[in-house]
Amino acid sequence: MADNNMKKKLPIGIDDFAEIRTEDFYYVDKTAMIRDLLNAWGGK
Repeated sequence: MADNNMKKKLPIGIDDFAEIRTEDFYYVDKTAMIRDLLNAWGGK
């Protein structure tokens, strides 16, 4: 069973990357996903 104190928080409404990192929020880098979406949308 996971210790509830070990869970990361969700950064709902937070757009400051420094705050996400320093306050130990959960973060997923979606840069590649955005690139793939734009490439598919542009017909490349």
